[in-house]
Amino acid sequence: MAHECEDCGQSFETLTRLRTHDCGDGGVSDAVSTLDAASDADTASDAGTSTSSSTGDRDASVPELDDQLARLSDGEFDAVFAAVATFESAQSSALETDDRGDSYRDVFWSYYEPVADGLDGATRSEGWGLLADVVAAYDPAGGDAVSHATPAIANAVGRHVVRTRVTDGVEAVPVTALEYLDAVAVEAGDSDDIAMEETHAYGWGIGHPDHAVVDRLRERVPEAIFSVNPVLEHAFYADQHAAVDALERLVGDESIEGTFSRPRRTDLSYRRCLLDCVYGLQTDDYWPSTPRYWEWHEELDYAFELDEAVEQHIRDLVAEGGFDADLPDDWTFRDLGI
Repeated sequence: MAHECEDCGQSFETLTRLRTHDCGDGGVSDAVSTLDAASDADTASDAGTSTSSSTGDRDASVPELDDQLARLSDGEFDAVFAAVATFESAQSSALETDDRGDSYRDVFWSYYEPVADGLDGATRSEGWGLLADVVAAYDPAGGDAVSHATPAIANAVGRHVVRTRVTDGVEAVPVTALEYLDAVAVEAGDSDDIAMEETHAYGWGIGHPDHAVVDRLRERVPEAIFSVNPVLEHAFYADQHAAVDALERLVGDESIEGTFSRPRRTDLSYRRCLLDCVYGLQTDDYWPSTPRYWEWHEELDYAFELDEAVEQHIRDLVAEGGFDADLPDDWTFRDLGI
């Protein structure tokens, strides 16, 4: 679901983006990279509609891709590779012919969801092996920039990770899926916010016996604090006990020295910023909104209730770190929002 600022009326896909935008300047804080010049994601709807802009609703037509997606819908899953390649090449061609990027946005927002859905459907039918081949073909560490197809691929990978964790347990989550999401997060550039946001499902790999999720997050904190927060948020839904242990490790790590500057407000340490990940855990109507275009908690009939011991653990972390000095006496997790 979209999240709207009560002050300025802007809509945002994620709570992190909502809570860190700067109403005073009418835009997103400099601490959070601006959205891809080829996207309008701040006003995108989680319901799966294309983004609107001053040029109107996005409505591109790529007949070859339409045909390939139709074949996927009919169960011809060998069309997966052609569909991804066409999605990639159509965006590249649009960029070459339109300096303003309007054509690129038209293609991206018209086909982002259908391609992600097609990949997800093929994976559910044929298994991880098919999507693993796509991941290998579009290795984010294999070139100078992540592929234009990365958001749709990462979306499907994220869906598979969440679905597998819930239905079969963490040991069944493919290590290659987690490595891919981690690689995208590391390799994504400043303009790759859409791809970056599709890596949040990486948190569902917490506790994996063959992939050290928390170690990788610790390495990312200094350079990408705001990609770590939503991953930790997802981790709480995957395993709240493992997640609070991870939060304790990171918040208690005094070697994390970065600070987040807030216009007209006190700067916050990165360690304090990490506590923002628990902002929505005590609400009844909020669920993380990535992977996009997929109501994962509804499809998987997923229920979440914060354990009292975990809540107390979080409160202890806040007190022990001295982070409650500026909080009201009766503070809630909402007060930890940055």
